[in-house]
Amino acid sequence: MNIKRFHEKIYSLLIPDLIRPEKIKDLRNLEISVIKAIGDYADVIKSELKADKIKDLAKVDPKKEQSFLEQYDIDVLQLEEWVALAKLIVRAPKYRGEIAKKVMLLGIDNAGKTAISKTLTIKYRMNLQAFGQMLKDLLPTKGAVQDRLKVSNVNVMLWDLGGQQQYRRVYLKEPERFFFDCSAVIYVVDIQDEERFDETMVYLERVVNIFHFLNENPYFMVLFHKYDPELEIEPKYQIFIKDLTKRVSKILGEANITFQLRNSSVYNDLTVFNSFTELIRIFANVDVQATINQILEKHAIVSGLDNLVLFDLSGIRVGEFIQSEEIGELINALTIQNLQMLVLEDEQVIVEFDGRYFSAIPIYLEGKTIILSSIHGDPSVKEKLAHEAPTELEPWLESLME
Repeated sequence: MNIKRFHEKIYSLLIPDLIRPEKIKDLRNLEISVIKAIGDYADVIKSELKADKIKDLAKVDPKKEQSFLEQYDIDVLQLEEWVALAKLIVRAPKYRGEIAKKVMLLGIDNAGKTAISKTLTIKYRMNLQAFGQMLKDLLPTKGAVQDRLKVSNVNVMLWDLGGQQQYRRVYLKEPERFFFDCSAVIYVVDIQDEERFDETMVYLERVVNIFHFLNENPYFMVLFHKYDPELEIEPKYQIFIKDLTKRVSKILGEANITFQLRNSSVYNDLTVFNSFTELIRIFANVDVQATINQILEKHAIVSGLDNLVLFDLSGIRVGEFIQSEEIGELINALTIQNLQMLVLEDEQVIVEFDGRYFSAIPIYLEGKTIILSSIHGDPSVKEKLAHEAPTELEPWLESLME
């Protein structure tokens, strides 16, 4: 986020008729009544907590104000939110701008967040030996760990927030440090840990409330994780997923948060990778995306195809013409499985199955390498795709691919 947009988000937390000071740093000296969320409580906070200005409120420790909270029937969480907003405003001048999209990996401990984070990093590097070793050596995340990823044209800062209770307390106590300026959340639920379903739903609800008072509206991808292949045939896990789907949908739906629900397992790492791919696609320019899709549709029809998907070298879908999402997911999975051959060995791929063919070919367009994939009934289509590369895509690739 650039600095100007960041400042606008700060001002969105304040009353609309505020006369803005010349410099953002001067906000700390304003009366606390300019913070929208405080409303009618401004006078009692000033008189009882001696916090007239925003900079004074930022120094208040809610845990030490029990008598004040009881006297005015204020929940400690409410005071913590007001203090968090004050701290955020006080720290605003230190913000220097960040070009990376902030994606948070959240959930309680042992949900599998660290395995997901490592799976994504290693998958992009196509280091399968490291992936196997990672599964053996995983240790719980201590606090907040940040990894910078470059996926297609999108810079991503992946925040893996350790889920142990002592760390969760820190995040919730200082939400302005962790939850502000967040583009998306991957919330991980351990589908095998039935005894902690209530705990993870409570944490999800608390996280959603934090985003609400910070005036943030990130996209949520909720993963029902550790849904390992051998569990897919067990009825009780289908019941778990159905119940959790209702609970998650209620929490996020009531907060007007856009979200998706997916099953995942690091032992079927395509489920993790595909979920992250979908998340990244949200950050793409919609107009450019629509144009690319139209070009692919035109090229597919000319080639006698009813589906055609465009990938970058990371295996991210950056354009598509498909008749059904089921076909899209199948093409996605087959392309990812053959990514090493397509990228490292520069080989075309054709696979026959169930009387159909899967074709994937690397194509070079003015300094860009793309992968075109399709499922069809004619093995000669592969040559047609390679010979009639959609050069119309060239001017549009710059905004979507490295």
